[in-house]
Amino acid sequence: MAVRWLCSLFGKPFDGGKRMEHGGPQEPHHQHPVEQQQHHPAMMRLYEVQKEVLSLGPHVCTFSGLQDDREYKRMERELTRLLLEVDQVDTEGKVELQGARKRAAQEVEGLLRYLEENATHPSRLAMEELSVAARQLVDEHVVAPQRAGGVAEINDELLDTLQELVLRLTQVKTEGRVPLRKARYRALTRLCAVQDVLEGRTPHQTLSLPLSGDSNEAVHRINQVMVKVSMARSQLVALLMGLSGRDSCAHLSRILTELQVELDALDVSGNAAVRNYRKQVVEEINGLLKHLDLEGEGDDTRRLVKWFLSRVQK
Repeated sequence: MAVRWLCSLFGKPFDGGKRMEHGGPQEPHHQHPVEQQQHHPAMMRLYEVQKEVLSLGPHVCTFSGLQDDREYKRMERELTRLLLEVDQVDTEGKVELQGARKRAAQEVEGLLRYLEENATHPSRLAMEELSVAARQLVDEHVVAPQRAGGVAEINDELLDTLQELVLRLTQVKTEGRVPLRKARYRALTRLCAVQDVLEGRTPHQTLSLPLSGDSNEAVHRINQVMVKVSMARSQLVALLMGLSGRDSCAHLSRILTELQVELDALDVSGNAAVRNYRKQVVEEINGLLKHLDLEGEGDDTRRLVKWFLSRVQK
């Protein structure tokens, strides 16, 4: 983007004035007019703006949030500042400098426009509407009851409604825009993970614990871990749906890992039933950790930025 206007300032890429070295001997301390323009303070300031645009551009072009997001406001402030700085560049009435300043302003304005268009795009707003509906549903039936000390209301009706929201998300058009594709991918990944977690919980609500704590001390310990896993499952659902301001992926991952260590330390030798019970709980913990890994991956935008840059360079 910004490379285009800098490379087109004089109809060819800027070479630091080296083109002039091939035209025969040069008078000492005498610069060609083009080279003078390239080293003009106004042009040097535009080069500084270019560096900032190149640094900010990939983040703008992969931003998938909304106008209320903190990152949106930060990038909007930065671009507005760059636009003001470009506007303040003194061209001294020189046509070449005026053209360079105009193209620089157009590039920054283009990024501002692209940022706003994606954050307010009808498809992006439709995704947010579906995500809000899913959050409200999960909060009402799963998170709020658990926090109140009750039991989550997980049933086929809840799962069917979530599945309908997933299908509607897949039908939202992205028009090939990277930010919209990223937003849809993230929303679908989270909602499908919540579905998987809730479907894994359903059979455990009506089943009693497989073994009594009176028969084996290890069973009593596993039962205690099972209760903590159930709480962690609800915390994971809240985290995935953006309903938790306290928990984080790292915090929840640490809790689940500690539970794994606690289970691993139990002596269950000689009792196949207890070993199978422990194995069942360990598998549940591994499933929750898998979804935590996916959530952490969803937060990492570096892969998308790298992909975007590879597209620009082609």
